[in-house]
Amino acid sequence: MKLVLLGSGGSTTTPRPGCQCRICVQAREKGVPYSRSGSSLFISDINLLFDTPEEIAMQLNREGINSIDYIFYTHWHPDHTLGMRIVERMYMSWLDRFVKEKGPPKKVKIYALDEVMEDLLAIRNKHGSFFSFYERLGLIETFLLENEKPVEIQGFTITPVKVKTGWNEISTVYIIEEGAKKVIYAPCDSKPFPRSKLLKKPDILIIGNVFPLGPLKGGITIPEDNVLRRELFSLEEVLELAKELEAKKLIVTHIEEEWGKSYDEYKELEGRYREYNLCFAYDGMNVIV
Repeated sequence: MKLVLLGSGGSTTTPRPGCQCRICVQAREKGVPYSRSGSSLFISDINLLFDTPEEIAMQLNREGINSIDYIFYTHWHPDHTLGMRIVERMYMSWLDRFVKEKGPPKKVKIYALDEVMEDLLAIRNKHGSFFSFYERLGLIETFLLENEKPVEIQGFTITPVKVKTGWNEISTVYIIEEGAKKVIYAPCDSKPFPRSKLLKKPDILIIGNVFPLGPLKGGITIPEDNVLRRELFSLEEVLELAKELEAKKLIVTHIEEEWGKSYDEYKELEGRYREYNLCFAYDGMNVIV
C-alpha cells in the first residue's frame, strides 16, 4: 500500500499566521518540509482520504491528487473537518448544474462512527447541516461505521476503533489493512489509547498529539498534573505504546508549532531514538508498506 501524509501539522499551521518565532520564520523561508499544514492521510491505491483540514485543497494540488472517492473522519474538531467543502470544490460545476442540467460526476462516500457523524451533521447554519446540503446536491453519501467492524474497499480493510477521550468526546483510531500489511492511524485525540487486540502488531503506528522532550515554545514545560496531559502523549509514552503494540515502525504526526522545534531538530531526535525506528512526519511524506 502507498500512503501519503498530506499534512503533518497540528491545530495551527507552521508557520502560524503573524508569528515571528524562529520556527515560523524558517518555515516561511524554506517551505516544506519545514512548513506544516493540517493533519490528513491519503491512501493512493484507492483514493481514500482521512479528514479534511482547511488546507486540503492546497495539499491535493501540491501532491497532484486528482480524485477522491472516500473520506473517513476521525472526529469533529475544526482542524480535521473545516475543509469538508473539498467535495464541492472538486466535483461541483454550477455551469453544469444550471446550464447543462447535469449533476456531479460522482458521489464521494463519507464514513464515520455514529457519534462522530452526529457531530459532523451538527456543523450547520440556519439553513441546515453542511453535509445535508452536499447530499441534496448529489455530492456525497454518508455511511455509519460500527466500532471494530471492518469495511472492505477494493482489497483494503478499514476498521474503526472508538476512543472516549479525556475530554469525554468520541474520536477514532483506524486500522488500515491490505493483505498481511497493517497500519494504525491515530492522528489526534487517541488518549487514552484503546486496548483492542485488533491494534496489536502493526507494521506502522502513525500517531499524533505527541509533545517532544525538553522545553517547548517559550521555554514552557507541561507539568505532570496539567490538564493538557489528558489529551497529549509525551514522547516517552508513545515509545512505550509502540513497544507494547509491537509496532515495527513509529511515525509521529500532528506536530504543533507550539512544540518549538524545527524539521532539523526532529531529524536529530530520530537519530537519538534510532533503536525505536522512530520518524517524525512531514507534509508530502510517502509511506510504502
